[in-house]
Amino acid sequence: MIQGNDGGVYVTENGAKSWRFLNNLPIGQFYMVAADNNNPYMLCGGLQDNNAWCGPSSGVAGGGGGGGGGGAGTGGLNGSEWFTVTGGDGEYAVPAPSDSSILYVDSQNGNITRVDLKTGVTRSIRPYLSGVTEMKPANLKYRFNWTSPIAVAPRDANTVYLGANVVFKTTDGGDHWTAISPDLTRNDKAKQVTSGGPINYDISGAETYNTILTVNLAPTDSNVIWVGTDDGLVQVTRDGGKTWSNVSGHFPGPAKDLEGRVYQIGISPFDAGAAYIAIDRHQLDDRRPYVYKTGDYGRTWADIGRGLPPDVPARVVRENPNLRGFLVLGTDAALWYSRDGGASWKPLKADFPTVPVYDVQFVSRSHDLVIATHGRGLFVLDNITPLEELTPEVIASDFHVFSTLPAQIRVRPRRPGVAPTRFTTPNAPAGAVIDYYLRAALDTGAATPGQGEPGRSERSRRGRVLLTVTDSRGDTVVVDSGGPGKQGVNRHVWNLRHAGPTRLAFERPTGAEEEENPFRNVGGPRAVPGTYTVTVAAGGRTATKTVTVEPDPILGGDPARFAAQLRAGLEWRNAMSALNEMLNRIASLETQLKNTQQALRDNAGGDTAAAAPVTREGRELGRKLKEVKDSLYNSDVQRDAGQDDIHYLNRFQERLQGLGFGLALAYAQPPNEVVAARLKELRAALADYIAKFNDLVRTDVAAFNKTAQEHGAPVLVAGAPVEVKAVAVR
Repeated sequence: MIQGNDGGVYVTENGAKSWRFLNNLPIGQFYMVAADNNNPYMLCGGLQDNNAWCGPSSGVAGGGGGGGGGGAGTGGLNGSEWFTVTGGDGEYAVPAPSDSSILYVDSQNGNITRVDLKTGVTRSIRPYLSGVTEMKPANLKYRFNWTSPIAVAPRDANTVYLGANVVFKTTDGGDHWTAISPDLTRNDKAKQVTSGGPINYDISGAETYNTILTVNLAPTDSNVIWVGTDDGLVQVTRDGGKTWSNVSGHFPGPAKDLEGRVYQIGISPFDAGAAYIAIDRHQLDDRRPYVYKTGDYGRTWADIGRGLPPDVPARVVRENPNLRGFLVLGTDAALWYSRDGGASWKPLKADFPTVPVYDVQFVSRSHDLVIATHGRGLFVLDNITPLEELTPEVIASDFHVFSTLPAQIRVRPRRPGVAPTRFTTPNAPAGAVIDYYLRAALDTGAATPGQGEPGRSERSRRGRVLLTVTDSRGDTVVVDSGGPGKQGVNRHVWNLRHAGPTRLAFERPTGAEEEENPFRNVGGPRAVPGTYTVTVAAGGRTATKTVTVEPDPILGGDPARFAAQLRAGLEWRNAMSALNEMLNRIASLETQLKNTQQALRDNAGGDTAAAAPVTREGRELGRKLKEVKDSLYNSDVQRDAGQDDIHYLNRFQERLQGLGFGLALAYAQPPNEVVAARLKELRAALADYIAKFNDLVRTDVAAFNKTAQEHGAPVLVAGAPVEVKAVAVR
């Protein structure tokens, strides 16, 4: 049996003797959402009948895998990283902007508490203790909405505002409260009766009317406060609450004298006198979207709801702090955005569900959009820079690369895996995000010109975009041919690593797509903080952008140690590349020898004596090549069989590769004395192997080719001498 309620979904498989809560369903009913100023930022919000919660926007612990790039918690975010901050029906949960360890949260009917995350102390600070369970609302001095709004001053964690039918203010964290306004509602006593009857009352408090639904502090003027009520009024003060103006009578059209719910007021981040509101009247059998804006403290209002569906109420509209006039609107069914101050609207669809949107918040530093839904939990739209810059000129262009944001290296401890019954969600992209626009999809029949990643098949590069990252010296850091080439906006992420070593081509089946295996394929060393150039090439067009790589915000790091770490990592990478290149050359020569021998047999016509010198020299050359290869690499290990390598002693290739795991994962950490000595030892040994191979090519391969030419047989192509590329790190 399955039972559903406003707290979630429960299942019993034993006739209701016990129940199991399905806690991995994203069906939370959020009333609001707030973000703090941490990095990564914390999100807080209240849920219908499910407490109020806070948690990180990105997982703070690393996941599995050995190579990961620049992001916190490459393994994703799970529900265990979130925590409750109040019980009951969670309503508002607001971190103090100046001190995110201090939270102000409330459950239904204005039950506000102060939570200190450092000490764990929670203290009730409600300014008025009487409520609807004692007397009818008309007789109460102060009336609180089921969802009583909280606002915290941006520079003082002890200055807090709480909405009832008046606005309360405290400057000492809730020890003392003062009402700084008169009753700001319509105060219709006929609508302030005890609900329910005739047999029993229904006095949960959800029915209390003539209350304040939202209190909003202007970011640019601490004296300006905007208030919205559940009976359709908008009030504003410009002197910190000494005087108030009811500006609702200036609404255009039918909303001028109509009641409705003003759930949120979006004050402009640029102008304290500019605000955006939505009025919801669906409970009055009016489902039209009423959306307005003002630029003069409410003296005049403009209707900006034109073009929206006529039968879907609007709930919240806010302006982007990074782009004046860029608005996001939440309705009872969808999410919309406007680039022109509300003159026109476009839906934000993609995979976003049909669900009521109760709140939206912009996180200016990361250009993220956070969306609180009443039925599908929280959504974070990471880095909306492409939306901000998607002008008509960009849309008309064939190719455009959007601005980049600073990318931070993130190093976090690993955590255990999460059971499949627990909720998990992917993290934000880990690394430098590169967004670009293509008016038409790339031709999938041909690969993007240019060098691809080592080992990536030609087929996998068809219809892809080439991204090249160079450092401040102009040296190539990585070439990535994996950028998507679909029509519209595309996103690719550089994982803040240098290119990994050359892969062993003969280890993968021909034509197979490259797969990352952290136990076999070690990535390149981490990039160090600095400025990098990203060149994006698509369909014969190129564009460049700079990317700033910053150190981990928690760990920091000394530039000299970063340089030493990178130098060691690149020395290992280049040594590994030379070794694998040598092994690839040997494998290629072995294949060519095999093909030559077969060609001789096919063309001999039974006269094997004529080909005997070539066959004899080829056999001897093959023996010498195998001798070199076997000293470096164990061909008997079944690479695709898990842990088959434990049946053999490691050879040189495994020893050098194993050294790379620690070097590739290092953060501002030069190798210790033991590792440095081991790297030096292996590089010296590698130099001897390379010299032996190059000498073999110079003498034996050359001698074989001379004999092959004399007998009309194909010659071998060995390539240029193998060498270890030098490392230059300032």
